[in-house]
Parts: sequence; structure tokens; C-alpha cells
Amino acid sequence: MLFLFNDVVFDLGDLVSLLNDGSLPLPVAELDKLEPGQLMDLVREAIFTQPDLPHVREDQTRHLCALLAYRIEGANGLLAIKPDEATHYREVGLRFANIPMVVLAGLWASQIDQGRLSVNEVNSEVWLRTAEDLRSTG
Repeated sequence: MLFLFNDVVFDLGDLVSLLNDGSLPLPVAELDKLEPGQLMDLVREAIFTQPDLPHVREDQTRHLCALLAYRIEGANGLLAIKPDEATHYREVGLRFANIPMVVLAGLWASQIDQGRLSVNEVNSEVWLRTAEDLRSTG
């Protein structure tokens, strides 16, 4: 499974295997009790502390993506932004997406070829299209 976190696509493989690999501080049975709001606070705290998390803590981010995909139905993309003036983790903005697989696969291929995705590429392929889709259904 592919998951976009900000401007990095992660290949999560099999979610259950990844979540069972022993890297998470919670037993798998506890994951089902984790509420989406708690998970969102966890993401906000992580980004507040380390805004460039997907680039500097890839393993931690990969596990976080697996948790998101497991607990938030249909989510395979997340934009998490800490405003420059933020003074509290709750000010970190989150936006989830259900990105078509063909788009994720294209981003994954670009990331492999170029070594890193550009913010402009991700914005045009995902976040601007998501906003257009919302406007067209409204």
C-alpha cells in the first residue's frame, strides 16, 4: 500500500505486518481502541515537534502512515502543516485525502526517479485536484 505524507510517498507493504513488527509502543489489540481524534493529536504533536518529520524520521513516519491507513478508512494521503507562528500542537493543520492509485503510483515513480518529490508536483497532482473535486461536488 502506498501512502502520501506531505511530500513523501511511503510504501507500507502489508499494513498488518508493519503494525505487528514490534516498532510501535502499543500492542496491536490496542490499535483498534485508538480513536481517530487521538491519532490526529499524535500526528499534530509529531509535526509540531519535527515539521520535516517525513524526511528526517522515515521509519517513524512510515509507522504513523500505517496507523492512519488502518484507523481512518479510505485515507491514503495526509497534508500536515505547522504554521510558522504556531505555539501549540493543536494549531498544526491536517488534511486527509483518498488519492487514486494511479496518481500515487505516478508520484512514487517520480520519487524513485528523482530521489525526492517537489512540493509543487505534490500540490498540483493531489492537493489542488482535491480542492477542485470538492468545489465540483458542492
